[in-house]
Amino acid sequence: MPTPNKGYKTLNHDDELYRWILQNKRGVNEMVVEATAPVNGQRLIVELPRVVNPQMVPKAIDFALEHGWKPMESGDPFECVLRRGHFVIGRH
Repeated sequence: MPTPNKGYKTLNHDDELYRWILQNKRGVNEMVVEATAPVNGQRLIVELPRVVNPQMVPKAIDFALEHGWKPMESGDPFECVLRRGHFVIGRH
């Protein structure tokens, strides 16, 4: 069953359509990104600093794709953190 679209924004990045949402969980900014085409594709979860801007979305997608995120396949979420302007794999 597809996840609801409420609150998600869309982004066309390198001819792929993604949807993303910012949320605050436990006082931490978190961005969730997924490809719109597959159902139950692997999600990208990015922990972000307090100040967030929309340019972080394509940069996070590029980093994740370069480091093994497979948005067209099912699997555990790919997690990374943006720290001091650089992405790091995993949640710290």
